[in-house]
Amino acid sequence: MSENLKLYHDFGKNFEEYLRPLTFPIAIKLIKSEEEIPPDCKQPSSTLKLQNFLCQNFKIVRTYGWTMVVTEKDCICKLARAVYGWDLFTEEMAEWGQKFNIGLYAKDLATSAKIQNHLYFLNNEFMGLVISPLTRTKVEPDVVQIYCLPAQAMRLTQAYLYMEGGVLEFTDAGRFGSCHLGVIKTYQTDKPQLIILGNGDRVWGGAEDYEVMFSIPKSKLEMMIDGLEATHKAGLRYPIPKYMNYKPGFQASFKKRAENRAGSTLVKEK
Repeated sequence: MSENLKLYHDFGKNFEEYLRPLTFPIAIKLIKSEEEIPPDCKQPSSTLKLQNFLCQNFKIVRTYGWTMVVTEKDCICKLARAVYGWDLFTEEMAEWGQKFNIGLYAKDLATSAKIQNHLYFLNNEFMGLVISPLTRTKVEPDVVQIYCLPAQAMRLTQAYLYMEGGVLEFTDAGRFGSCHLGVIKTYQTDKPQLIILGNGDRVWGGAEDYEVMFSIPKSKLEMMIDGLEATHKAGLRYPIPKYMNYKPGFQASFKKRAENRAGSTLVKEK
């Protein structure tokens, strides 16, 4: 194992120690050639004998612990194929997408068309992605995704801002979260993103109602770990230590009725 990979394995262990996520943080590498695919990778078209959506593979890796490669031949999501450049994004395709949104995500064509200004494209720069559990990743990631609870995302935001200052800026459309904002936008802007997972991620990608996702570009991983360690030491922790140093009581009317029934659950004050 290379020293570089060990560094990312340690990052994964740090994230798991400080956040305790329910599924594995995942490493995502954008690849340009088959030579970048590590041995023994699983692939939708060969391992599963099907084509699927990118978000399904994120779920597989973060729960099964597999390392997977996903290329153009594996993906049947029209939006993902367009933003990754595996299909030419023509005016006809843009019009199809805008019409598809009407009555679902937008009230009319003019409203639907506004989303066009907020899309990120890879323009077929990469043939695919390798996705691997971070604690044992077989690739050096371009992006790390952590599917988490809102309170865990809060800790990641605190860690980033401890080092960077200001506020975390992110965008949300209620859709195309993990593959678009969580990979392409994170990679191109080189900034962490809080992803409010949309319908695709939840219907097909298996994300739970309570999950959000935090994506981190490669250049910010060490900073994030430093921020987590520092804020943890300062007392900002997960699980969040609830304040419990108080004497319990009841609403006055409830307390009176409880005492009349059975003497309440409290020892009566002397």
